[in-house]
Amino acid sequence: METSLCHVFVFVEDRAAALAALKACGLEESFSRSHDGQGTANVAACFDNAYLELLWPEDQGELVSVSVARTRLAERSRWRETGASPFGIGLRGRLPFPTWEYRPPYLPDGMAIPVALGSEDPRQPFLFRSPAEARPEHWDDGRAGRRQQAAGLTEITGLHLELPVGASPALRTLAERGLLALRPAVRPRLVLTIARSDGGQRQLSLPDFVWLD
Repeated sequence: METSLCHVFVFVEDRAAALAALKACGLEESFSRSHDGQGTANVAACFDNAYLELLWPEDQGELVSVSVARTRLAERSRWRETGASPFGIGLRGRLPFPTWEYRPPYLPDGMAIPVALGSEDPRQPFLFRSPAEARPEHWDDGRAGRRQQAAGLTEITGLHLELPVGASPALRTLAERGLLALRPAVRPRLVLTIARSDGGQRQLSLPDFVWLD
């Protein structure tokens, strides 16, 4: 299976901030969940091919536990203080770079999430393969809801990642394969290019949740 985008995440302060951000952007909540043992919870907005996940800390003790610490999610959740990247990029298919296996407590025994070695640096986005293989438009459990049909948006078609540090080898590999674009910057930013149902496109800037068009 070719490598493709499953979802992106961005850390926010809490659930109220997540819902406010979605409302400000005109996006519709698709599903939410807590990650037991990892210390985080989320709200997600699904598009046809992928989804945007707004993530926040719920239990600082779990975030720094032995099973979670290597992800550096604790530093990422406090990115304004630590200088860490608030972003994660989840992929489907075979990953074209070396990984380590993250075994979050909320997954069934025997399951693991492959994570790019470069993601051990919290200044880099958390880059990993998602357990999910199907596009949201093909989910049959109702979690995707109406996706973003009410807003006239269909697919996430592009990622433009701005980094204040040099990109990891894994990110450079993805850029070489056309899965994202890299730019130097003073502070981290991720811009999503999203196709519209009328054939146009929009660009959403994260972590400020501002439309650029």
